[in-house]
Amino acid sequence: MSGDPKELLRRYLKQRRELGDDELVLDRHTPAEVRAAVAEGERPRGAAPQPVPPPPRGPDPGDAPERPLHRRAGAPVPGSTPMPQAADSPARGIGADAIRLLPTLDAVRDVSLGCPRCRLAETRRHVVFGEGDPNAEIMVVGEAPGEEEDRTGRPFVGKAGKLLDLLLATAGFERERVYVCNVLKCRPPQNRNPKPDEVEACSPYLLRQVEMVKPRVIVAFGAFAAQTLLGTDTSIGKLRGRVHLYQPTPEHEGVPLVPTYHPAALLRNPGWVRAVWDDLQRVRSTADRA
Repeated sequence: MSGDPKELLRRYLKQRRELGDDELVLDRHTPAEVRAAVAEGERPRGAAPQPVPPPPRGPDPGDAPERPLHRRAGAPVPGSTPMPQAADSPARGIGADAIRLLPTLDAVRDVSLGCPRCRLAETRRHVVFGEGDPNAEIMVVGEAPGEEEDRTGRPFVGKAGKLLDLLLATAGFERERVYVCNVLKCRPPQNRNPKPDEVEACSPYLLRQVEMVKPRVIVAFGAFAAQTLLGTDTSIGKLRGRVHLYQPTPEHEGVPLVPTYHPAALLRNPGWVRAVWDDLQRVRSTADRA
């Protein structure tokens, strides 16, 4: 199957139609509305989108936020662990507490661009801090930058990023009005899994992003992002389908968090597209009630 995101969605829609499925995307969208959303993904950047008003729906038991899962032993808690202080670091005075006092996202970004706090500073090309609406209702959190993100300094670009944009569009979210970032701001070599000390060193940036954007809902794309934010080793297949709570410290009010599959995984497993649409509708309903 082609790896092109638009072609992936077109083939999936065609397959469901041939099977006689009259409700291709949840109970909020008809097949015609979804096809319109896919076409909308091809509109020129900056052009006004065509909104699709959703019909009312009844309550979903999976929409009620759960309390945080029991944290696995030794799991780093993003935002609660002080940044390591290297004696010879030119930024040794910028610790976790100092980052949480920075007044703007731009100020946090400026500090992150020169961050030497972990070994990834030695191999990165660009720090990928994040981008989007600083007052967004929805915050998208992924694992870490990949090769294309490291090259451009932007999160979620390339084929997976294009598919993310289309998936967000089906739920009524424009990329420009969503805040997009990763747990890690630097690419791990060969796209390996992030290590605990890297998460600890980078986590104050993520916590400050959450504190300043104040999203109504966080969407964790991929197993690593969901497991890290929730401090659990529960599989993504078992985590998704419900609303959890991101609460890094007891005094933190917490933010509803919806885990789902990563767009890159959908390019390899197109059968998961429907599950992600379900999760994004859960995001929509949770945000509407917040």
